[in-house]
Formats: sequence, C-alpha cells, structure tokens
Amino acid sequence: MKAFKESIKVFLAKTSAFFKKVGSFLNKYVWHYLRYVFVPIGKFFSWLFHFQAARSIMSSIICVFIGIFVGFIVMLIRDPANCFAGLGVLLSSGFQGISEGDYDAISHVIGVLTPMVLAGISISFAFKLGLFNIGITGQLTMGAFLSLIFSFMGMPWYVCLLIGMVGGALIGFLSGFLKAKFNVNEVLSGIMFNWIVYYLCGLIGDYLPSDWIDSSNKTQLAKMSQNGRLPTLLSENTADGYINPAYYNVTAGIFIAIIIAVIIWFILKYTKFGFELKLCGSNKFAAKYAGINQNSNIVLSLAISGAIAGICGYMVFATPSPKGFTFGALDGVMLSDGFNGISVALIGQTDPIGCIFSSFFLAYINEGQTQIVNVSILYSKYYMELIKAVIIYVASFSAFIAYLIKSSNEKSKGKIDASFKELYRSKKEETV
Repeated sequence: MKAFKESIKVFLAKTSAFFKKVGSFLNKYVWHYLRYVFVPIGKFFSWLFHFQAARSIMSSIICVFIGIFVGFIVMLIRDPANCFAGLGVLLSSGFQGISEGDYDAISHVIGVLTPMVLAGISISFAFKLGLFNIGITGQLTMGAFLSLIFSFMGMPWYVCLLIGMVGGALIGFLSGFLKAKFNVNEVLSGIMFNWIVYYLCGLIGDYLPSDWIDSSNKTQLAKMSQNGRLPTLLSENTADGYINPAYYNVTAGIFIAIIIAVIIWFILKYTKFGFELKLCGSNKFAAKYAGINQNSNIVLSLAISGAIAGICGYMVFATPSPKGFTFGALDGVMLSDGFNGISVALIGQTDPIGCIFSSFFLAYINEGQTQIVNVSILYSKYYMELIKAVIIYVASFSAFIAYLIKSSNEKSKGKIDASFKELYRSKKEETV
C-alpha cells in the first residue's frame, strides 16, 4: 500500500512537471506570438464597448442568438436528423441564391425591413419621453389610407409620402393633445384612436369612386397607382416589359428610412430638443424644475412619432408589388405593421440606429419561415414565430445585458490596457 502511494506521488509529480514544461513552451513559443493578435483585438473591443451604440448592438445580437439557439433545440427534439440542415436554412435563407445571381431573398428582406425600421423609430422616439405610442397602428393606417387616396388623384410619390406623414402626425397630435391638456393616458387614447381610424376608413371607403375600389374585393382599395409608388432601385425589366421580381422590394424607401433614423438619432443626441425629451422621460420633476415645458414636448413628440408612423404606412403600400388596403370595417383586422415596431424598438433598445439592425434581424429570420418546411415534414413555419417570440422576450432584458457588457468592460479595461502597453514595450525592445 505504501509503495502504491509513493508511485502515485511520483506520477503526480511527473505529470505536474510535464504540464509546467508544456505551459512554459506554449508561453514562450505560442502565446509569445499569439498575443500580438489577441491583445490588440481585446484592446479594440474594449474601446468599442465604450460606446453605448456598440453595447446596444451587441446585446441585440446576443438576444437574436439566444432565440436561434432555442429554435435549434426545438428542431433537435422534433427531428434530430435534420436539425443542422434546418439551422443552416435559418442562418442562410436571407442570402440564398446570391452566388448564382439570384437576389430575390435578400431583396425581400430589404423590402420587409424598410417599413419595420420606421415603425421601430416611431415607437422609440415617443419612448424617449416616457410615452408608449400604442396608437402607432391608427397613425400608420391613416397615413396609408390618405396616401392611397392621393395616389388615385395622380399625385407623385413624394406628395403621397408627405400626405401620409401629415395624416399620421395629425392622429399623433390628437393623442398628445389629450395627454398634455387632460392627462389622458396615451395608451388608452392610442388604442381608441386605432379603432376610430379603422372605422373611419371603413365609413369613407363606402363613398369612394368605384374605380378606386378593387374589382375583385369590394372591401379593399385598388392597388396604389403607379405614379404614387416608391422608385424602384436596381430595377431590371423582363422581355415583356415588367420589373424583374427579384428586385420587386428594393426601393428608395430603404434610403429614406436610414436617413430618418440618422436625423432622429442626431436630434436625440445633439440638440436641445432631444435633451429635453430625454430629461422629461427620465425625470419629469427635474425637467419641470429646469423650466422645460413638458406639455409642448408631449404634443410635439407624439406628433413627430405619428408622422414617422404615417410614412411607414405609406411605404407598406408603395412597393412595386403592393398589397391591398382593406377598409371594410366588418373584417375586424387592423394592420399589424405598427405592432411590429414595438418588437423592433425593444430589441434595438429604443435607439434609432439600433432599430435598423433589429429590423434586419427580424426580417432575415422571417425569410426562413417559408423555407424551413422544405427541410423536414416535422418542421413548421411557426418555428420562426417561436424564435421571434423568444428574441422579443429576451430583448426585455437587453438593457441588463448591455449593463453587464459595460460592467465587464470596465473591470477588464485596466488589465487590457496594461497588457497592451507591455506588448508595445516588448515589441519596441525587440526592434531595438
């Protein structure tokens, strides 16, 4: 027994010495060179996560990957043999066919995310003042309805866009006025305006000229006139003169949405009005003590939020292959595009630039919805809805995730800076 214990001690001592030699070798010949790669990368990310926008984007990416992981687990349980194929479809569906010159999938992603970006910005802008603009659907519906009417009158696309903006701003202004003057909760007034606008469109639709109504469906307006639709980018005509379907969804709207996102981001970050909005939203008592007129900010912010929602409503129906606008009140179905903005804003942490990336994530995942069923008969298109639901749920903790990133970055910053200085010093000594 004693001999056995001695042999164990010898073995452990030799093993420990072996690993020390391996560690010394790795430190001298491997880490000595790898640190020239990993230390600068660590320094870069330490600098990058100093910015709030970078932390917001990273937390959104983490939320997306958590949702994808849950979807993969569900596919693994349902059909283990095809789970990796399903994951591949999920990750590559948006770029499918690009290598063969087929841009249909990515153009569809761009087409879906264009109004989604604006819906997210609309929600985000009001939220900076501490307001939940649940009335975005009514503002979007009014903007879409008026822009369609003016397109039937022969107005060009930019006039239809402005009319849609004014229509949405009007509904947002009314909700803001009720909040500022009578302290009516914006959620309550927003929900009521959603239905008021919905039934108002149905009432007006019954008295519109017959050539403005879809001949195959009397509860729908005709498709938006060609003169009112957004200009198509990368257009390619087929032999019979029609636009190539691969480019149907890529319009000037994507650039308009990005420009609006940048403008709103600049207003919130670098203007007095933006500072007042954020101060009123974070501490209304401090804002009141500072002499800020909260009532005017409430009205103006909801009007601007409604204007953005109105533009979103116009873009939903201004594509080269537009869908029909249902005004028949008996159908009882409101436009869902406005409610998508809540998800976009939540994942993007109510940041206008973050809304661009979160819209892309959701639109990209949505593209795989029709393709996942081709992988296995056991898979359902509703897996994508499950993934989006998980992403949205986890996104409610995105601010906490961003806080963890910031806290971890601050703790490791000193160590990373010291490693970087040591690396620079050793490199300088080697050069000398």
